Amino acid sequence: MGKVFKALSKSESEQPQHSLAAVVVAEEEAHAARPDHQPAETSRRRNRRSDIEAARQDHEPAEAFDFLRFSLNAPATEAFDREATAGSTTRNTAISPAREVTLDAARIDPHLVAFYDFDPRAAEEYNKTAITMISAAADQPLRRVLIASAQHGEGRTCVALNLACALAQAKQRVLVVDTDLQRPSLLRLLGIEADTDIAEAVTRQLSASAATISVMPYGFHVLPLRERVENSAEILASPALREMLNDCEADYDFMIFDSSPLLDSKDANLLMKLTHATVMVVRPGKTNASHLSRAIAPLPEDNVFGVVLNRAG
Repeated sequence: MGKVFKALSKSESEQPQHSLAAVVVAEEEAHAARPDHQPAETSRRRNRRSDIEAARQDHEPAEAFDFLRFSLNAPATEAFDREATAGSTTRNTAISPAREVTLDAARIDPHLVAFYDFDPRAAEEYNKTAITMISAAADQPLRRVLIASAQHGEGRTCVALNLACALAQAKQRVLVVDTDLQRPSLLRLLGIEADTDIAEAVTRQLSASAATISVMPYGFHVLPLRERVENSAEILASPALREMLNDCEADYDFMIFDSSPLLDSKDANLLMKLTHATVMVVRPGKTNASHLSRAIAPLPEDNVFGVVLNRAG
């Protein structure tokens, strides 16, 4: 937990020039003794997927201060089995999305930097984080990740979608689940619509496929929510939702959950029961140490996997 507050304090004392200050993922303390590595820069990104592959194979120690290493000693990507990872991406999933949509660059939120290189430097931070998460998942349960923040306006949903995109481009099978039942925004940020959503699927006991959308050309899937749900506990505590997620789990390498702000919602305890780890999103200048302390108080210490320091305007 101390690393989270150190990262927040450090971010408040520095003003980077790009919109995303850093993406930081904190591993378990057991990994603290591992040497630090940082993906090397490529000469020019012709194709983001090939860039990620190059980053996996070419690492060098970072000389300058690196926010990624400040909050964790990032493991070398050699820590995970590349052959096993590559093999997992070739399996066909049992989930057959009801719809397939192709994103329109003119309609998506400009803060989705991993999608269209709106901010290459920030997008590269998501690539680094995706590699770190893949590596960490080899050593600890990390299939279901809750993306949380203390309050609204910190860019939590954008972070969830950017991470999903970066993971998918790293050939991971990814599902994004909208569990912000107070103010759902996945569909709005992607600029798409849904015929059926997760709340309707749970209520009518439909399969996950009935509400799942395949997002092209990136290939990750989303289980969206179309509108606010008045009684969120009824959905989040539903045996039908738990069964749906259990059915999905074998088909995805990562399931990313977008949540309501922890200070504005009482859903955190229910969401923790559905997920393995929490990544906190912090926007310096909006969230202070007091906000963060109150937000993470209900979370067990070993549940907080890391923090994303988000400067998106």
